[in-house]
Amino acid sequence: MVQRIARNDDVNFKRIQGALMDHDATVSSYEVRWGVDRLQELVSFELREKFYQQRDRLNKAIDSNDGMEVVRQVEVTGRAYAKLEQEAIARGHSEVTGDYFEAPMADGKVLAVCKTKGDCTKVARDNREMLVYSVSEIAHLLSIQNKPVVEAVNEVKSIFAGAEVVSIKPIDDALDDEIPF
Repeated sequence: MVQRIARNDDVNFKRIQGALMDHDATVSSYEVRWGVDRLQELVSFELREKFYQQRDRLNKAIDSNDGMEVVRQVEVTGRAYAKLEQEAIARGHSEVTGDYFEAPMADGKVLAVCKTKGDCTKVARDNREMLVYSVSEIAHLLSIQNKPVVEAVNEVKSIFAGAEVVSIKPIDDALDDEIPF
């Protein structure tokens, strides 16, 4: 009897493991094409809610340790991803392109700047040696990093069209001396 229980537990474990490997492969294939968690953002509220409910059912099946139910919920979740993609396309959205601008950095690394978070995911997967940022991340960094310096640079760039930032050096002394002319 003990051996039979152990064998059944082993079969159940392998069933769950196999289903979750299939699930991970499905999710990864959508994420590569659409970006991580992006599909849910591109569909109607109603479909998004149904998708989240399905994801909850899958998680409950995993928590229950019921191999057959996990297999069933993985299959349903795969169909849910296909529905997300179908509606996203119908709404005029498209897969991430992975387009980016690049620039060499002083430390030898390469900076890649992407339009969207989804593009960042694709670029980072394909170019692990690059430092990858989205435009919105750079905007966020510029709004919080050393505010006085960033504000001064922004002012210079607004006054001098085409001005290029090539370096930023801290100013140790106050600039309240007399101008000698």
